[in-house]
Amino acid sequence: MIFRGNPALKYLAAGILLILSVFFFLLVEANDDMERSLAYLIVILYLLWMGGRGKYYTFLGVLSTGALVLGYYLSTAPENRSLTTFSASLVTVCAIWIVIYYTRKQKKYLARELKDKKRLDAMFENATEGILMTNQAGDIIMVNKYAEQLFGYSRKELIGEKIEKLIPQRFACKHAKYRDNYHKDPHNRPMGGGSELFALRKNKEEFPVEISLGYFQAEEGIHVIAFILDITERKKASEQLKKEKEITQRLNEELEVRVEGRTRDLEGALRELEVSNGYLKKMEEDLLVALEKERELGEMKSRFVTTASHEFRTPLSTILSSVFLLENYSGEEYEDSKKTHIKRIKRAVKNMTEILNEFLSLSKLEEGRIKASYTHTDIPNCIDEIMDEMESVKKTDQQLIFSHSGDVNVLMFDKQFLRNILINLISNAIKFSNKGDIVEVESNIKSDRLVLKVTDHGIGIPSEDQQYLFKRFFRAHNALNIEGTGLGLNIVKKYVDLMKGEIAFESKPGEGTSFTVTIPTTSNLLPVEKNNIPKVN
Repeated sequence: MIFRGNPALKYLAAGILLILSVFFFLLVEANDDMERSLAYLIVILYLLWMGGRGKYYTFLGVLSTGALVLGYYLSTAPENRSLTTFSASLVTVCAIWIVIYYTRKQKKYLARELKDKKRLDAMFENATEGILMTNQAGDIIMVNKYAEQLFGYSRKELIGEKIEKLIPQRFACKHAKYRDNYHKDPHNRPMGGGSELFALRKNKEEFPVEISLGYFQAEEGIHVIAFILDITERKKASEQLKKEKEITQRLNEELEVRVEGRTRDLEGALRELEVSNGYLKKMEEDLLVALEKERELGEMKSRFVTTASHEFRTPLSTILSSVFLLENYSGEEYEDSKKTHIKRIKRAVKNMTEILNEFLSLSKLEEGRIKASYTHTDIPNCIDEIMDEMESVKKTDQQLIFSHSGDVNVLMFDKQFLRNILINLISNAIKFSNKGDIVEVESNIKSDRLVLKVTDHGIGIPSEDQQYLFKRFFRAHNALNIEGTGLGLNIVKKYVDLMKGEIAFESKPGEGTSFTVTIPTTSNLLPVEKNNIPKVN
């Protein structure tokens, strides 16, 4: 019962019985060393036979050695015991242990090889891809389980068959040549070189595969290992992915066309909207301009009424009082007084006329009814005439001085514009200067411009008021008690702008003011030699 199911113990028991039998044989029957050596040889052969199967041979070796030594002492008389008589037994003991050493070493090697073989067999049989091994002739010599399932053949049906049995007929005829070429230069590589590969099942069904080749050198020659993977599902997925990609690409193209069409529609709508917005914006701007003009017009009318009421009151009062006094001066002795009052009336009427002219000029300029009209104009002579006219309105002991420079005197110029500009500037210089002061007027004609300069030494303009100087109805704080409408410089600025010129000034309170007007003489303003002025009838 103890030995049932345990072969190692059976071998151990058999060995012990064999050694004991030999021991008693030696003790009773053996008469010489030859017989003993024969008995020892039986033990050694048993150990050799048992070496690859049992695991107790070391124990049996010790037991055999003990039995041999004990048998020697029991079978040999004491007087015959010597190294010479024991030499045969000693040789046998050494032989036993040499056999044990090499047997043990061989057993370890075989056990390791067996273990590796089991691992390789497990890998081979349980691989999730088909594995075939062929010899140099192309005969199948090994097949794993997955290859059986893959091709539908049993292992017995494939062993010994040509590998071309698993290849479609249209490829099989060329495969033998490819196989021979591979054996000439074997190396591990994927098969097909980028081409699609197909295999053939037992039911003649073809299916796509992916194959990798390997090899090893055996005694019989080169053996080739083929690793075969069924890529049917992968190919279906790839084809499905390709179809979906094509559908997606087609949908993208359709979407792009729709987007482009929609974009064009939106761009058209946007352009129409921009045009509409442009019209609306222009209408809004025009409306704002009209409203601003209306507001300015209303403001101007209001300021006009206020200014006119204030400015007309003084000359009208002067006229009324002078007329009243003239009515009471009936004798010749009042002749000088009459003349004085008549001059006052004339001066008051002139002031009212100037005020009305300023409002009339401003109205025409605002409405754009005034345009420059260029004629041949002698600039110095025209300014001399203006200076003569201003002599009658200057204050007591004031001096008006005019100087001109430049190679050319005659220009294509609007004479009325020139008069309006200079009369306004000179009138202001006289008005805001004290008695006995000097008012200087300069003109200079250069190659590309006419420069007019009017300088006074009067009250000057406060620095905080200078930025508002050209606005309508504006009057500096130090000039509120001096008659005027606040329109003169605004009118001058508009005349200068009409001729594409510029006006600038420098002023210091208490020291005076200098206005400089620069008007281009190119384009419409063409210089003309004084001696070549055509006569106008």
